[in-house]
Amino acid sequence: MTAVYGTRGEDGRTLAWPLLAWAVRDRWGWRTLPPVERSPRGKPFFPGEAGRWFSLSHSGGIALCALSEDGPVGVDVELLRRAPRRLAGDLEDEAFFWLWTAREATVKRQGLGIGSLVGGGPDPDPLCRRLEGFLPGYVVTVCPSREARIRTVRADEL
Repeated sequence: MTAVYGTRGEDGRTLAWPLLAWAVRDRWGWRTLPPVERSPRGKPFFPGEAGRWFSLSHSGGIALCALSEDGPVGVDVELLRRAPRRLAGDLEDEAFFWLWTAREATVKRQGLGIGSLVGGGPDPDPLCRRLEGFLPGYVVTVCPSREARIRTVRADEL
């Protein structure tokens, strides 16, 4: 199963790692966050924890983390706002940010690095799922490695 944790505060960037520490305690019972390393393309991982994967994202005051025992996972969040016309073309704002977050979650799951999004990036993986209503006003997409139930958890009291 994949679990997606979300929290809200003043700065999502500063909340992402404390959220991950809280989530691994909640999900896997770990008292402390284990060491984290990065792949050559920048994907963070737990080197001593085979079978445990995570992904982080933030936008504005929102932080997310996804945890999985089923294989690599990617997650992305974007504030729903007016889409940049030069990138969105004829897409409506919500459709643009769904496509954007799905591509970014796909790239994160695959460990390709954000640079692979230049020029549009890969098509979204068919396993990507939009988590409608999880964080109102934001588009949240998770990309698991296989079809499975997605559990969502709000952690607003970090």
